[in-house]
Amino acid sequence: MANPFGDLVREGMEVRTVDGHKLGKVVAVQVDSFVVEKGFFFPKDYTISCEAIEDVREGSIVLSMRREELGIEGGGVLESLGLTHHEPPLQAALRLEEAERAEEAARLSLHEEQVQATTHIEQVGEVRIRKDVVTEEQQITVPVKREVVTVERVPVAAQGARRDVAQGKAFQEESIVIPIREEVVDIQKRPVVTEEIVVTRATEQTEAPVSTTVRREVAEVVSEGDLEATEVPLRKTGT
Repeated sequence: MANPFGDLVREGMEVRTVDGHKLGKVVAVQVDSFVVEKGFFFPKDYTISCEAIEDVREGSIVLSMRREELGIEGGGVLESLGLTHHEPPLQAALRLEEAERAEEAARLSLHEEQVQATTHIEQVGEVRIRKDVVTEEQQITVPVKREVVTVERVPVAAQGARRDVAQGKAFQEESIVIPIREEVVDIQKRPVVTEEIVVTRATEQTEAPVSTTVRREVAEVVSEGDLEATEVPLRKTGT
C-alpha cells in the first residue's frame, strides 16, 4: 500500500527525523521517492523512499526514523545516487551534530564606517594685476641759444657825414628794426619699455589634517535567566 504522504512531497520542503533533527531539503520528487540535497549529514544527494515518511506538517517532511538509525548500514531506506556504502554510525552522528550547531548558531553582523579621503579642485582666491597710468611732473635742463643786441657808438668820418647831409637825411626820423632770435625747446614724448612683470603659478604639496565622525556597531551580551554566556575574543584573520 502506497504511503498517503507521498503525494504531499514538494521540492524545497525540509526533511527531519522523527526526533526533530533537520536532514536537508527536497531537491527532486520521483514516483515513490524523493531526493534530499547533500549537506553535513549526507556527503552526496540521497534518495529516500516515500515509505519512510511518518508525517507531513507545517511544510516539513517527518521521517519515521531517529537520527542514529540513519547511520546503520543496510535497511534499504537510503539509496545513494553514486555510492553503495554509507558512513559508520559514529561519523554520521558527528556530521549531523555539526550541522545542528551551524543551524542553531545565531549570527549578528557588526558594521563600521571606514574613512576614505579624496581631493577635488576648489578656487580659494585669485591674484589680479592691474596697470594704471600715473601723471607726474618731470623737469629737465636743455641748452638753448638766443641772440643778444649790442649797441656800440663809433665816430663818423667828416666825408661820410657830408654825404648824409647831401642826401637829405639830416633831421629826419628813422628807425632800424633788427630781429632777435632764440631757440625754443620743443617737447616730444615717446613710450619706452622700462620693466616687465612676470607672473608664474606653481603647485606645492602640504599635509592637511582633517577629522570626521564615523559610526560602528558594538555588540552587548545580556544574559537573562539562570545561565551564563561566555564571550569568545575576536579571532584575527590568518592567526
